[in-house]
Amino acid sequence: MKNNKLTPSEEDYVEMIYRINLRNENVQMKDVANELNIKPASVTKMVKKLNEKGILEYKKYDYIKLTKAGYKIGETLLKRHNTIYRFLQILGLEHNIHEETEKMEHTISYDTLEKMSTLIDFFSKYEEIYSSLRDFQKNKNLNT
Repeated sequence: MKNNKLTPSEEDYVEMIYRINLRNENVQMKDVANELNIKPASVTKMVKKLNEKGILEYKKYDYIKLTKAGYKIGETLLKRHNTIYRFLQILGLEHNIHEETEKMEHTISYDTLEKMSTLIDFFSKYEEIYSSLRDFQKNKNLNT
C-alpha cells in the first residue's frame, strides 16, 4: 500500500475527502476540517500539497475536487480501512477498533491486506464457520 507515495497524513486527507465526496459532491475545506477535527488552515496547507501532487483540484474559495487518480486512491484507501476494520471485528475486537484500524492501515502490506480480504470473504461464504469462531471466542473469554 505504500506504492502511492503519499504520507500517512496525506492518505488520511484523501480518504476523508473521498468519504465526504460520497455523501456530498461539493467538498469544502470546512467539511474536511470538521471531519478530521483540525483547523481550516491545516486543511488549506494539505490541500495545496495534494493539488500539487495531482490528487485533487482546488481553487481558492471553491470546492475541493478529487482528480481521477485521487478518486481511485481514495476508493482504495477506504477499502483498505474497511477491510482492516472488518478483520478486527472478526477477531472479536470491540474496544478501540477505530484507533487500531488507523494504526494498522498506514503500515500494512498489499499482500497482507489481500489475505485479510480473503479471510473475510471466506467467513461471509461459510457463515456457520464464522459462527463457530464467535462461539469459541465467547467461551474462551468466559474461561479466562
